[in-house]
Amino acid sequence: MPVISWRSGGVSRTEYAHRFALVIAGELDAGAIGEHRCNEPLCVRVDPGHLIASTQSANLLYAVACGRTGIIRSLAERHDRQARSLAVRDAVADGWDPVAYARASGNAAPLDTPPLF
Repeated sequence: MPVISWRSGGVSRTEYAHRFALVIAGELDAGAIGEHRCNEPLCVRVDPGHLIASTQSANLLYAVACGRTGIIRSLAERHDRQARSLAVRDAVADGWDPVAYARASGNAAPLDTPPLF
C-alpha cells in the first residue's frame, strides 16, 4: 500500500494513502480505520460506495461477508489479490486509462469514470 508523509504544525506524520484520503476529508478520527466498501485496496475515493471511516470490527464483518478474509481465502487467492492490486497500480500509474484498468482489475468492460479517485 502506498504511503504519504507530511508535516503540519511541526509534527511529521505518515499514513497509508487511503487513510490520508480520510484525513483530508475530515473523516478519520481516533480509532477509525479506512474500510474499502468497493473492495479495491488501492481506492482513495472517499464516499459511501468506496472508502469510509469505520471500526475494525465492522470492517472485519464486511470482509467476511465479501469473502475476503484469511479464513475464507486460500493463500493463492491472497496472492492473486496482491498481484491484482499491483497490476491496477501499474495500469493507472501514468493516468486514468479505463481499458488498462479493466484489463488489470479483471472487469469485463471498461468504466467511463475512475472508481479509484
